[in-house]
Amino acid sequence: MFTLDEKHLDEAKKIAHNHRKKKRCDNCYDRGWIGVSEQNLLVLCTHCVDMDAAMEEWKQYVVEHEELKEHFSELFEETPDENETQEIHPAQQIHEHKTAHPAGKTAYTPNGPKRTGRAKKI
Repeated sequence: MFTLDEKHLDEAKKIAHNHRKKKRCDNCYDRGWIGVSEQNLLVLCTHCVDMDAAMEEWKQYVVEHEELKEHFSELFEETPDENETQEIHPAQQIHEHKTAHPAGKTAYTPNGPKRTGRAKKI
């Protein structure tokens, strides 16, 4: 089973700290990471860390270190969603721009609907 060395873990902590978006965070206590997994991998805080930028810097770090490349090879695999661009029919584009309006659900009231003004109960 793979475990990350302490020197790489320290670098991951620096990367997490460098890409924080918020000053204060109650989830990670202003560290940028929540904890460490069983494999000694860092678990980043999703609330205050820019995940995309942190992952890009981690990818660059992995490329520089040969011993990490084989364990983090899935980071460099391209997904078919990124490579293939599907052509969208113009009717689909028009439909996507329209937002669905939620149907107003009437709230249940035990005494019936509220009467306003001088409406009398029959």
